[in-house]
Amino acid sequence: MPKKRVTRAIKNRRTVLEGRGDNSPAVDCREFVIEYKDFALSALITLKCSAKTFCLVLLAFGIAGIAHGQNNKPLAGPEGLQAASRQLGVALEWEPVMGVSGYEVQRAGTLKGPYQTLNNKFEQFTLFNDFIGVGGTNFYYRVCSIKGDDKGRVQRSDWSNLAEGHSEELETNQLLTEVQKAGFDYFYEFGHLVSGLARISIRRDPDICASGASGMGFFNLGVGIERGFISRQEGVNRALLELKFLSQSAERFHGAFPHLINGRTGKAMPFGAYDDGADIVETAFLMEGVLFAREYFSRTSADEAQIRSLADGLWRNVEWDWFLKTDPYPVLIWHWSPRWGWKINLHITGFNECQIVYLLAMASPTHPIKPDAYWEGWEGPSYGVDRVAYGIHMSLGNSNAPAPPLFMAHYSYLGLDPHELWFRGKTYFDHFRDFCLVQVRYAWGNSDVYKGYGPLWGITASAGPEGYRAFQPGKQDNGTLAPTAALSSMPYVPDQSLPCLIEMYQNNGSQLWGPLGFYDSFNLTRKWVSKTYLCIDQGPIAPMIENYRTGMCWKTFMKCQEIQPVIKLINAGEMARAHAVEVKGVGNGVGQ
Repeated sequence: MPKKRVTRAIKNRRTVLEGRGDNSPAVDCREFVIEYKDFALSALITLKCSAKTFCLVLLAFGIAGIAHGQNNKPLAGPEGLQAASRQLGVALEWEPVMGVSGYEVQRAGTLKGPYQTLNNKFEQFTLFNDFIGVGGTNFYYRVCSIKGDDKGRVQRSDWSNLAEGHSEELETNQLLTEVQKAGFDYFYEFGHLVSGLARISIRRDPDICASGASGMGFFNLGVGIERGFISRQEGVNRALLELKFLSQSAERFHGAFPHLINGRTGKAMPFGAYDDGADIVETAFLMEGVLFAREYFSRTSADEAQIRSLADGLWRNVEWDWFLKTDPYPVLIWHWSPRWGWKINLHITGFNECQIVYLLAMASPTHPIKPDAYWEGWEGPSYGVDRVAYGIHMSLGNSNAPAPPLFMAHYSYLGLDPHELWFRGKTYFDHFRDFCLVQVRYAWGNSDVYKGYGPLWGITASAGPEGYRAFQPGKQDNGTLAPTAALSSMPYVPDQSLPCLIEMYQNNGSQLWGPLGFYDSFNLTRKWVSKTYLCIDQGPIAPMIENYRTGMCWKTFMKCQEIQPVIKLINAGEMARAHAVEVKGVGNGVGQ
C-alpha cells in the first residue's frame, strides 16, 4: 500500500480502508482495530481491519501511540500543510495526525518570523480559516501537533512545512462561493466516517446524526459538484455510501426514519421523551434530498444507476399513510414509537416548516394519502391570517409575531420550488419574500434596541445565549441573529441578503467566521457568539444560495415525475376554494 494511497484514505476517511477507489479489493475486517482521530473530533474513531492493513498503515505513517499507553516516540508533526487564498483571509488545511489532542497554528509576516500563535477555537480540526480582514496581505504559516496528559503537561511536535498564503480583496461572487464551500464542508468533511450522514453538531457525541439534515446533505453534495469543490465521482461515492447505509443499516419504522440515527450502528437514538421511533417530518426532509439525488445522478454509469435504484427504494418504502389520523379529521401525526405508540400525538398542521411532508405523502407511488388531509389537516384554522406588519400585507401564517422564524421559508424548499405553489393569489415565493422584508424592517426598527440590528438581520431557530430556541421578531426576540436566516433567504431578497452577508463578513468576520463558515448564531448586544455549528442551520445555506444563483436545486428536484401532479392538484384546489369563498362573500381564503 503506497504512502500516497494511505494518506488519501486518512484524509477522505474511507477510500482505501473500505476498498473504494484505486481498484483495490475490500479488506478483511475481522481481526485488528485501528484507532485514529477523525479530523474534527477529540474522540478516537475505531475501524476494524485485517492484520495486513493494520501493519501497512503502521508502516506507512510511522504511527505512534495507537495502542493505548504505548507511545514511546516523539509526537508526529502535521504533514501536507496547504494555504489557499480567500476573501480577506487565508484557508489552511493539513493531514490529520493520529493520537494527538489538537494543533497549534502560527503565522508570520516574513519567512524567518517572528511567528505568532493564532486563536484556534477548534484545536482538533485540520481546517483553519485565518480571517485577516483586509486583502493584499502575505503571511507564512506553520502547524504543530499537541498532546496533553492527565498531569496537565503538553507535548508539542516539530513544526510542519511552511505554507505561504495571501488574502484577496473582497469580491461578492467569490465570497458567495466561499460561503457555499464552508457550508458544503460541514457535510462532506465533517460527515460521519462510517455512514457519511450529517452529524447533528460540532459539540455533540460524534455518532449522533440527524436524518433531516442528512437529506439537506444531498443538496449540498450537488452544489459541491457543480461548484467544483469535489469531482462528480467523489460525489457519487459519498452518495452511495449514505444511501447504502440508509438502506442496509439504518433502523426504520414503517419505512420512516427516526430524528436521530447512530451514524456508526444505524440504531435510532432518542430525541426526547417518547421520541425514540419514527419522525415523519425528518423523514420528509431526508426523502426530499434522496429524491434530489435520484434526479441529479442521472448518467448511465453503473454507480449512478445504483444511486437511483437505492434512492427509489427508500422513497417507495415510506408508509406515509401509516402516520395519517382520520378522526375527527384527516391529519398527519409527527411521531410514532414502537414503545410509546402515538403518545406524543403532535399534529402536523400549518403553516410551519412542514409543507413538504404533505406533498410527498400525497405523491407517494406506494403509500399515498388522500388530498383532503392537505385541506383539512395541513391548512389549519390559523394557516392564513390577514394582517399588516411594518407596512407589508401578509396572509400566510398566524399573527402571533410580526413574521415567523425564517427556517419556515427554508427547510421544505431546498428542492420544492415555491414559485410553483400558490396561496391566496400569491406564490409561496412571494409570501416568503414578505416574511423576509418584514424581518428586515423589524431589524431597522429595533436598531436602537439591539446592537447590529439594521445592517444585520435574520431571526430564526438557532443556538442562543441560554440555549437553542425558535426566535422570532417581537416577544421571542432577545437580540440573537443567525447567519443562516439571511443567507438562506438569498433567493427571496437578494438586495437585502447580500449587504447583510458583507456586513457579517467584512465588519464582523473576526468574531463570526470559523473553520466551517459563519458560526451558528450571535448576539452582539450580549457580546456572545455561539462558537458552534448545527446541521439544520448549515444545511440550507449552500443550496439556497445556489437557488439564487442558478436555481439548480429547485430545477433538479422539480423533475421528479411524482411531484408535478400534486402541485397541479394543490393549485387547482386553492383556486376553487378561493372562488367558493368569494362567491359566498365571506372573505378570500382559509381561516376567515
